[in-house]
Amino acid sequence: MISLARLSGQAPDGPVPMKTSPNDVGIAGFAFGPSKLTIAPGQYVTWTNGDDSPHQITIAQSQERSAVLLKGQSRTQAFATAGVYEYSCGLQPSMKGTVEVK
Repeated sequence: MISLARLSGQAPDGPVPMKTSPNDVGIAGFAFGPSKLTIAPGQYVTWTNGDDSPHQITIAQSQERSAVLLKGQSRTQAFATAGVYEYSCGLQPSMKGTVEVK
């Protein structure tokens, strides 16, 4: 598979370093890791794409979509209200994850 990042010449060479705070989600191997997070209201989650393929974060409840994330790019989103937020990749819908805010 050829990624958009490779075609545009913007993809970093080699592996992308993943952030390691408890609120960070890495995207690698067409999976979110960790796939489940628990955070407090007002905290945020950062997703970082480590795949050569582009990905897009889609929150199920609101249908809010991030911009398409190329390799090395990140998306950060705050979660203000308690609840369970399911998300998936807008480009590969079989990729799923959950953020529980409590």
